[in-house]
This record gives sequence, C-alpha cells and structure tokens, in this order.
Amino acid sequence: MRLLSRRKSVPMLQLILLVACSASLLMGQGQADIILHNGKILTVDSDFSTAEAVAVSGEQIAAVGANQDVLRLAGPDTLVIDLKGKTVIPGLIDTHLHLHNYTESVYGGELGPERMRQYPVDWRAVESMEDVLTQIEGLMEKYQFRPGEWIYFQNQLQFRRGGSVEQVKILYDELNRWELDKVTPDNPVALSLGIPDFNGFLLNGKAMDIVMGKYGDFIQRYGRFWIDDAGRPDGHLEPPASRLLFQYLPDPSPEDVAPVYKKYLEELAATGITTVSTRLPRYSKEAYRLLELRGELTLRMAGGMQDYFGAITDLENGLKPFANTTGSGDDKVWVTSMAPTAVDGGGTRACSNQKKQLGAMEAIDNWWPTGQCHTDDEFRGAAGRAGPVQDNYFRDWMFATARHGIRFANTHVAGDRSVGNLLDMIEEIQQEMGPSATQGWAFDHCRYVDPVDFQRAARLGVMFSCAPKYIEDSPNIAKAFNDRVANNFVVPVKSMLDAGVKVVYEADRDVNVWHELELLQTRVASDGKVWGAQERIDRTTALNMITRWAAEYVLKPDKLGSIETGKLADLVVLDRDYMTIPAEELSEMQPQMTVFNGEVIFVHPQFAQEYSLRPSGAVIATYEELTARRTGRR
Repeated sequence: MRLLSRRKSVPMLQLILLVACSASLLMGQGQADIILHNGKILTVDSDFSTAEAVAVSGEQIAAVGANQDVLRLAGPDTLVIDLKGKTVIPGLIDTHLHLHNYTESVYGGELGPERMRQYPVDWRAVESMEDVLTQIEGLMEKYQFRPGEWIYFQNQLQFRRGGSVEQVKILYDELNRWELDKVTPDNPVALSLGIPDFNGFLLNGKAMDIVMGKYGDFIQRYGRFWIDDAGRPDGHLEPPASRLLFQYLPDPSPEDVAPVYKKYLEELAATGITTVSTRLPRYSKEAYRLLELRGELTLRMAGGMQDYFGAITDLENGLKPFANTTGSGDDKVWVTSMAPTAVDGGGTRACSNQKKQLGAMEAIDNWWPTGQCHTDDEFRGAAGRAGPVQDNYFRDWMFATARHGIRFANTHVAGDRSVGNLLDMIEEIQQEMGPSATQGWAFDHCRYVDPVDFQRAARLGVMFSCAPKYIEDSPNIAKAFNDRVANNFVVPVKSMLDAGVKVVYEADRDVNVWHELELLQTRVASDGKVWGAQERIDRTTALNMITRWAAEYVLKPDKLGSIETGKLADLVVLDRDYMTIPAEELSEMQPQMTVFNGEVIFVHPQFAQEYSLRPSGAVIATYEELTARRTGRR
C-alpha cells in the first residue's frame, strides 16, 4: 500500500505497463553469459563513474551496477567471476596502427618472399650501384619470374641516426630506370626507396612505360616525378604518381596472410586492444574478412580505404560512388574514411616551417630540406630532382571529397606546416560548403603541431589522433630543430585539450599499449628526461583518449568506448588498479582477461589457474609468450 500511495499520481494502467516492462526486461536478461562482480568497474561513461559489477549477455553489456543487482542476472550456465577487487576497463581502441605492415614485418618470415610477393634487397654491405644491381640480378635468376610479371623489390635501408648518405646517393642519384633495365629487361619492376612505399618508388623502363602510357597526362598535371639532367623522367616517383603503382604490384594471398594476421590479433588481445582504426589495402581487408567468416576475427577493424587516392584521376565523377561509404559495414569491419593515407613524410620528411639542422636526424635530409610537403602547391618533389607540375592533387582531393561527403581521417599528418595547410583548406571548405562538410575530420600523429593552430583546430572541429611514441624522440627532435620545438610542438595533448580540441590515442608502431599510456603521463623520453612537462595528462584523460573519445574517431560512440548497458561487450580485466598504480609502472600492467563481442578471447595463465578458467577458443598465454613466436625481421 505504501508503494501505491507514493505513486498515486501515476495512472494505474501506466503503472501496470511499467511493472510488466520491467519484468520482461529482467526475464530477458535472466541468463547472462558472463558476470564479473566484486570489482572496480571503470565505466568511462560521461561521468567516469565506478561500479561493482557488469553482466554480459550475447554481444552486449546487459547490466552495470551494484553486486546484488547484477548477480540477479546469473543463471545455471553463467560464467560468474569474483574479481576480488580487480579493475575492469572498456576494450581499448587504437586509432592509428599499421596493422598489416607490422604483422607482415614481424611474422612475414613465415611466408617468405614468394608468398609475400615482396623480394628484399639487403643494403648492409652495399658500397656501389653495381652491388645493388648484382643483388637484383641474382634475385631475378633465383626466382625465375615470368616475362611481363610485375616485381616488387623492397630495399632494406636504414636512414635514421647514422644511416649512410653514400647509400642514399646510390639509390636516389645513381640508380634510375635505365640502370635497372640492365638487370630487369623482361619485367616491369618497382623498388621501394627506403621510405613507406606510398611516398615513393623507383621504376624500371618497362614499368615507367606502362604507367606513363596510361596515366601520362595525369602525371604531367599532378606529378610528382624526378628528371635527369636532360629533363627525362628517370623512374623515381612521389605522390600522387607513386600511388598509381598499387594497382599493378602483386599482393599476397588473403588465404596466406590470414593465419599470420591471427597471431598478431592474439598479441593485441593480450594487451586489451579490441578495436583498431587503420588504413588497409584490399588484400588485407579480404584477409580479415576471411578471419571473420571463420569466426577467428578477435578485433574490430575500423578501416580507411587507401587504394583510391591517386588511382582516381577524374575526382568529380570518380568519387560519386563513394559518397555514402563512410560508416558502412558492420560492427566487426567498417569504413571510417577515404583519404590520402599521408600528406607528408615521416621523420625528417615531415613538412615543417621550423628551421632544421640538415643531417641531424636522417641521411636523406638534403633531398627534402623542408620535408615532403604534398599539400604545398609549389612542392614538386625532392630538391633539385623534381619535374614540373601544374596542379596539386592533394588540394583537389580535399575539396572534392568534402563535396561528396567523404571523411578525411586515417591519414599521416606529421609536420606543423602540413597541419597549418590542412586547416587552411578546411577553413575554405567550411566557408564554401558549411561546417558539416568536414564533420568528423581528423588528423593523425601530432608529431609536430604549432601552438598557434590549437585554437583554430578547435574552432574548425578537427579531431587529433596522437602517438606518444614521438615523445621518446624528443632529444633527437631538439638536435634537429631546437628545444622549443621538442618541448612545445611534439604531441602537445594537454594544450590541445585545454584549447577545446578532441584528442584521442594512437600507437603508430608495434608496441605494448601500456608503455604508450605511461609515456602520455610521464613524458620521459629516450634520454631519461622529461620533455614537454606541461603536456602531461592525468590517468582519467588517458583512459578517455583510448576508449570513449576514440570511439568517436571510429564512428561508433553509441556502441563502443564505455561500459554501459546496451553497448557492445568489449572488456578488459587488469592485474593492478589503473587509478592508483604509479604512472611510471603502467608499462608493467598485465591484462588478465579480455572479452571481445561478449566472448572471452584472452586469459593470462595466472588468471586461468586462479579461476580454473579455460574458455573455448581463448588464448591462454602471456604477452611475452605470444611475441616470442615472431620469426620475421624486427
């Protein structure tokens, strides 16, 4: 009676319906698959609230709250785990990880050059152009390629910190299409330039004839190509011309690489990563789809489409079919962008306005003294080597994709000049088409961001995905530029957040994510010193960056990033309390269990023994044991 008297203003029919609906909800949730209780559940909701227990039913989180309330959802088949105070966080989201590159690097040795369709050229003992040509000739004889078959040679050079300027001169100044023809007369051949292949190739004569024969007008308009003393294209290509090669170069089979990818996914699960945003080539997407069909995909793939930039020569008509692709897919694999992949180079090739000490960081500084500034209208390519260019494809692409509602993200934006140039373009686009034309656009890396651009980025609504790894490089950045740049431009997370910029986490390298979270909070670089102390963030902010805020970057804020009823069940049980562990010990964190899409996919052996837990299909191993399986080059 007291209950009814307190609610006497509620019509009886409404009260009956309310009770019936509540009963139905409880009945529907009465058989939770997993319940974790007696823990510290960091929900990372908008209030960053803490709960005692969480229940999982199917692929979703069924309940979050007090122990006694959540335990009511237990049934005879429910996996119930007493956490004994352990911390639970949402599945981690990495917004920029070169998933296929790192996988193929660390495990590619299992497949070998023939199945990877990439043939390494070893430069460790190279002293002359003849050394390179002799090695390529040997590879041609060894593998007996069919006449007319495209071949991709991957040059393994080291340009950073003491790399050989003499070797750079061999590859950049001495080798050319005509020299390559001497040892590759019957095949179109592409060589990497010791930098990411999308930023440069060297072709032999047959390859140049094919590409120029089909795309000569496009290359003459947009470039970028190098010329010899007689003004002839010598075979070296930079973007967008170098991007044309991806439609010709042979790809590994998805069936071959899928088992290799699976091993790397197991490593990520051991660190608590359940979602990755990355740019993926076609064969890589097919391999992950194959894993999904086999029920072996233990990671959400939020992918940028990387194969189209440069390959679409008629932007207005060629982009029309992609107008509605952003966000398409399902909750396992979906599209987050269609963008240039990179708008400048990495390391010394980052496009910067800051005066640089040439040679302080990399042996290739003299070829790009201000970086590979693809967004600059006047940039033609490497200094003293580049041919004439009429227009800027990068700029035309930005405006054309905005007109078609295609998102810019998943793209390397390293240098402060590149950041400024892109903000200029976005400002123009918004003035012409309105703010919605660039809604959700994001820049990756935060390697160098000029403080003068913080407020403008916030006003334009640009999101930044920031990689802590560049903090470690601060001493070298100080040598190449100065202390001011190293302290104020490098991954300036706190200042950007204070200015109103949304900032999320990325790794941009193959590393344990907990080391990166430590870097964000300590900013201790490779020399053991703190750089950019004012940019240190607290642990709440760091966890938001890699969960709830990152869910916005991957276009799934309603489904990922926090532990809330109705969201997808991606959870991580930690061995230590994230909120109290000393920041300098975060790299020692060892996730004990990872739940992906409602299923346990990883269990630490210690946790498995403690709870006699061996879920079907789950990997039971330490992170160190999983990484010890690697056989490829590091």
